[in-house]
Amino acid sequence: MIHCIFRFHIIFLSLLAAILFSSCTSVLKKQLTRIEEDRFTITVNDTTVEKTINNPPGPRDNGIIFPSPTTKVITHTKTQYDSTSERYYPNFIRVGLFEGVGLLGTSSPSEGFGSGLFGVFGIFDPEFGSIKRGETRDVLFTGGLYRFGIFEWRLRWFRDAKHWTVGTSAVEMIVPEVDNAKSLVSIFPIYIRKRFYLSESIPYIAITPAFGFGYFPSQYGNASVSLDFGSIGGLNFRIYAGLAAGINLANSSLNSTSASVSSTIPYIGLGTSVLDFLNKPEELDIEWKDHEHSSWSVGLLSFSINMSSADTSLFGYTQPTARNRNAQQAQTGLFNGFSVRIAPVTLSLPFIDKRVFIGTSLLHLGFFGAKEFAMSVFPLRAGYWHTLIQDDLILEPSVEYNYYPSRVLNVSAALKLGVNEYVNLHLTGGVVTGNPIANVTDRLDIDVGDAVEFTTFYLGFGIGINERLFKESELRYSRKK
Repeated sequence: MIHCIFRFHIIFLSLLAAILFSSCTSVLKKQLTRIEEDRFTITVNDTTVEKTINNPPGPRDNGIIFPSPTTKVITHTKTQYDSTSERYYPNFIRVGLFEGVGLLGTSSPSEGFGSGLFGVFGIFDPEFGSIKRGETRDVLFTGGLYRFGIFEWRLRWFRDAKHWTVGTSAVEMIVPEVDNAKSLVSIFPIYIRKRFYLSESIPYIAITPAFGFGYFPSQYGNASVSLDFGSIGGLNFRIYAGLAAGINLANSSLNSTSASVSSTIPYIGLGTSVLDFLNKPEELDIEWKDHEHSSWSVGLLSFSINMSSADTSLFGYTQPTARNRNAQQAQTGLFNGFSVRIAPVTLSLPFIDKRVFIGTSLLHLGFFGAKEFAMSVFPLRAGYWHTLIQDDLILEPSVEYNYYPSRVLNVSAALKLGVNEYVNLHLTGGVVTGNPIANVTDRLDIDVGDAVEFTTFYLGFGIGINERLFKESELRYSRKK
């Protein structure tokens, strides 16, 4: 079941999770923010002095000796009103969207799950999900650990000792091999962690022992220790070592047998996480507006619809088959495809020029025509962030290399307009060239004909959803004295 979900629906589920996360952003923001109020009573005292000269009719001599008769009226007024000032602070130690870990040593290579680097790359292998138990293949990462919707809060143990946390995740999956019955899965498992910081400056480096347990549908305990590097732009990297052990009870949705199955999983692993942000305890007392950032942009989802020089359009494309060799193929239209990026991030490089950046995303799926497309996990991007109008209009020339599973080079320039704090519009033009690589279409569960090497010019109109564009004054490099 788990393998089928990953093989046939990984892209759909990722997009659905991103959309649901986006729709819940306002609710999450309130839950993850602590609001403190300062209430004041403001008193305004005012004194008005009115002086009137009263000259009676008729001739008279006035001056110093005989001054004019005057009337002075002094009025005192007092006004009071209430005023409320609100301050916003983070109310979490850690919050993250997704964490993937590629595990080694969870099974023999002939029974390996084949999760790949970071537990993600193997999902796009042609043979993923089709290997049967006992079939031999060369896999390095035999298992995978996955967490979705990660939360941690401060735990005030041992006289309020620092860096203790209690946390959970919406779903946790520990998959040791192709036998689904031995996988351990839980919704909202409970974890206690303690961080020992080796470096307390961004990006943080910490050693983190942890112990947790899952209770439904699997019942298990998981003890681990990790070396953590991050968070910078929501990106983190971790080296894990641990032991998970538990059972899947009878009639569990994961079981392929009628009896309960026990599972003991020793592992070491290499992992990463996206949109995963970490606060130290002292940062919980720093207002949101004063927090320092390392990125020009961090987003949840970026979508655009593309015009291109491709011969045929993705929309309405029909592939001839043995039964229907005269099937009509859609010709070039106004829009020939679309592009989607999940969890895009743009990191500033201060040691060159803070406007020079490198970037990536969890997944990039780009269609520029019926046969011109690219699918990439963690593509590499570099470029320059140029402000045109007061941090709201940005010009972003860049070069992106998609290396797996497609091998495609994308040279482009994007014009971004910030609509509000979490939404922006963008216009992107460029040229994309490369090879989608055979069997990529099979992994997408679509039929677009024979993929060939291509070179295509394109122009895309899009929107960034929950994509924050940061100002230069918000970068921590700009705040250094």
